Amino acid sequence: MLKLGIIGYGKMGKLIHGLAEKRGFEVVNIVDVDRGGVGKGADVYIDFSVHYAVLNNITSCSSLGIPLVIGTTGWENDREKAKQIVEESKNRVIYSSNFSLGVNLFWQVVSVATKLFGAFPEEYDVMVHELHHKNKVDSPSGTAKELARIITELHPKKKKLCVDALNRKIEPEELHVTSTRGGSIPGTHSVVFDGDSDTIELTHTARSREGFARGALLAAEKIRNLPPGFYQFKDILGRPEFR
Repeated sequence: MLKLGIIGYGKMGKLIHGLAEKRGFEVVNIVDVDRGGVGKGADVYIDFSVHYAVLNNITSCSSLGIPLVIGTTGWENDREKAKQIVEESKNRVIYSSNFSLGVNLFWQVVSVATKLFGAFPEEYDVMVHELHHKNKVDSPSGTAKELARIITELHPKKKKLCVDALNRKIEPEELHVTSTRGGSIPGTHSVVFDGDSDTIELTHTARSREGFARGALLAAEKIRNLPPGFYQFKDILGRPEFR
């Protein structure tokens, strides 16, 4: 039985707790504002806390030699320091801005599509749009930022990210990423390739937060099979030791 620790006990933390127990995991520690800190006893921790706590959580888990799965977003500026801590301690960390298995496969589909349509940059333009619930505090979403990273890395023309409302003509090298907030939408992300004669849309629509929690639990279950390292979830889905 896998012994699980949870860092952050908001909506995602509570959802992970319930699903973990249904899957036969034992939740042995919950770390939150009024629930103490990271400690021994867990085989792995899952972090859905706040961005400014992530580096400290990585340091604490690495000092104890406990693998960590990170679903918290917004800590990009600490990424290199975090990687250094993990590698020096020979710990294992898997992180992602979105742990939905479908989203991670969607990113791979978008990578292939960008290469295909990128061969015809004069015929097809590309753009990104995402929708989320009214309580989401950041925009664009972490998932949209990853889509933008994929496109700007692989497309021959789209090299500059634009997330602002435009009162001008968009520049040829700009990728426009737009966001809408309202209602209870768990998350919808679309990549659109548009030409004079047709439009091709790739869309991922989340039905609930359960997909994020299930992916994080899958990572927690498999992380001990991996060699020590600092991994993105999408990069290890095809590795034999993750199967």
